[in-house]
Amino acid sequence: MTKKPKFTRAQIKDHIKKIQDEIEKQRREHQRRGEHFKSITPEEIEKKLKRVNSPFLFSEGWSSTTPPGGTISYTLGIYNPDVTQASDLYAHVWVGSGNVDPTVGTFLLNVDARFPRLTEPAAFGLTLASGAFASPNFTLNVPTAVEATNYAGQSCLVQEVGFEVGKYLDRATFVFGVT
Repeated sequence: MTKKPKFTRAQIKDHIKKIQDEIEKQRREHQRRGEHFKSITPEEIEKKLKRVNSPFLFSEGWSSTTPPGGTISYTLGIYNPDVTQASDLYAHVWVGSGNVDPTVGTFLLNVDARFPRLTEPAAFGLTLASGAFASPNFTLNVPTAVEATNYAGQSCLVQEVGFEVGKYLDRATFVFGVT
């Protein structure tokens, strides 16, 4: 017995168009602020729509450099393609080189302990309607005693599940400079 696809070809096409429109809107805003911006391609959108984990991350924008003791602004783009709302969503941001680790457990533990670990939003998480976007913002404080170099920021989207094991949904990475 073959498994029925999560979305039809027409639905995938509609989601891609909707996400690309939002990407362009966000790209213009981040460029206006002089920030870096990165987003997924139509092919990557289709791949994410065909997998089990959703909602998912589709973009990120961030300030490029800061001096030691300064801050980096970071914004994630989240999309819920499902026909039902998603609730209890949280985004985590930290500094470390874990993005290359395919194992979620060790990816989450790869942390540069000199930097803070951030979580948004507050209790009880983000609720995202069907077909809706969210863009949580983070301000990452850079310690005063770090080297002037580039650092890998990590982000992870998770869904808390009450009194059960939560669900890992997606990840992204960004590089910022300390000058």
